[in-house]
Amino acid sequence: MTSIRMIGLVFLTGIVLSGCQTSQSRQEELAAICANPVNRQPQNFYFDECQALYPSSDRALQKDYRLGAPAGR
Repeated sequence: MTSIRMIGLVFLTGIVLSGCQTSQSRQEELAAICANPVNRQPQNFYFDECQALYPSSDRALQKDYRLGAPAGR
């Protein structure tokens, strides 16, 4: 019974550690995601995170605002 528990503990530890990310690996992954312009659109799930990495210029923000504004305004 003890060997089964030990195997289970090793297995669970492996699962937990594989789910952890270092901040550097997260930054690298996010940089790859934000390299795609589609992911940097205001309606996208990654918009806020990409803005933190690559802030839009004032001109780009104005363009995004105009594109998202209701018709006729």
